[in-house]
Amino acid sequence: MSGQLSVGLNCPSCGGAISVSEGESSLNCRYCGSTLYIEGDNGVNTVAFKNKLDRDAAIKATKAWWRKGFKARDLKSAGAITEVYPIYLPFWSIGTRVAGWVCGYEEKTTTDSKGNTRTEREYKEEMVLMDLSFSEIACDPGDLGIRSLRNFNGEASFEDMDMIPSFESTTSRDDAMAHARADAMARGRASARIPNITFESLHVLVRKLSMIYYPVWVARYTYQDRMYIATVDGVTGQMLSGRAPGDPLYQSLAVTAGTSLGGLAAAGGIIAAFTFQSEIGIAGVILGLIVLGGTYWFFRHGSEIIEGDFADRKQLASLKKGQLGSLLGGARI
Repeated sequence: MSGQLSVGLNCPSCGGAISVSEGESSLNCRYCGSTLYIEGDNGVNTVAFKNKLDRDAAIKATKAWWRKGFKARDLKSAGAITEVYPIYLPFWSIGTRVAGWVCGYEEKTTTDSKGNTRTEREYKEEMVLMDLSFSEIACDPGDLGIRSLRNFNGEASFEDMDMIPSFESTTSRDDAMAHARADAMARGRASARIPNITFESLHVLVRKLSMIYYPVWVARYTYQDRMYIATVDGVTGQMLSGRAPGDPLYQSLAVTAGTSLGGLAAAGGIIAAFTFQSEIGIAGVILGLIVLGGTYWFFRHGSEIIEGDFADRKQLASLKKGQLGSLLGGARI
């Protein structure tokens, strides 16, 4: 006798009888061939996706990325890859369902022929029922610029998890579930599209909780004695994140065009606002300030092109949301 404890179960796909030995985390149904994952007492399925890229493919993807966007024009000839290696990153993958009601109102302002304005409230009540997917990295990614999982599909790898190069999971299951619930609540609330909420009753159900070890190729390269990094998806072959040198020519052209267009738009808006008392003039001023703010940001950060979930990217996100005060010396729109 082997001394292993065997448990009898039924396949959820075909109903056929299957036998699971103690300690097994996955198996294939002998009747329909379905791949089954065994959930332990902690309620977490763990699976590793198969790495479908080799070293040459990762290098090719990185060099193709060099040629895109506003990166240094001589990067493809002056850049030198010094190190390429695969790593498995752990991600929490959580499926949720949010359901309930959101009530509130939307204010609409109308102007009649005599110039009188009136604001009315349109009351709304929306039902919310959504199935969502949430993911976040389960470790400290360091300078890799990866925070969430983009691809949830892959071929399961049955390699020994102790034998593959991977980052150790350092975040808790409870924290990941709390983040998933908060994300589902926010997305469910936003789906109702009610600007002024007076009442809501939303409930979140966690339907699936998994730990996915995802293959990522890390490429380190040099350009003009500076070190840069890029990451490639080991399943799809797409670029996930990276830093690259910018091109001074693109910076100078962007500054020249941006300041000219932004200045003209702002000046034209001021003239229109004072001459015709028109809202179009105010819109022109705002547009000019946005263009000038974007030009300033590109001038300040265009020397390095950043793609991915790096902390530096948050400044661009703030810019897109209209938070230009800090970039324009305290000016407010």
